[in-house]
Amino acid sequence: MLGNDYAQARKQYVEEVRQSFKHVQPEEYEEDPGAGTASFFKVRFLIAVCIFAAFVLCDRTGSRFYNYTTKEIVSMLEKEQFQSQLDSIREAWHSLTEEKDRQEKEK
Repeated sequence: MLGNDYAQARKQYVEEVRQSFKHVQPEEYEEDPGAGTASFFKVRFLIAVCIFAAFVLCDRTGSRFYNYTTKEIVSMLEKEQFQSQLDSIREAWHSLTEEKDRQEKEK
């Protein structure tokens, strides 16, 4: 019985010490609303860095990337052949953000 009394006293002491700090511990599995966005950005950034490193490596060694030289890739980017798609994406994004702003103002 002596061991049981000691265990109970120790448990009570630990509980009193915890309460003395008055520190609320966050839930272990509580979701942080910005955590998904930040981790997605980190993944996208890592992919972009890897693609850039591959481009620089191909440029320095004279290698081809999917049968394109780095000069061909630069010329394709300079042609702006995807400008029409980018403009349509920008317009769609702009209309979505305007609609969201209108909805927030109505509330």
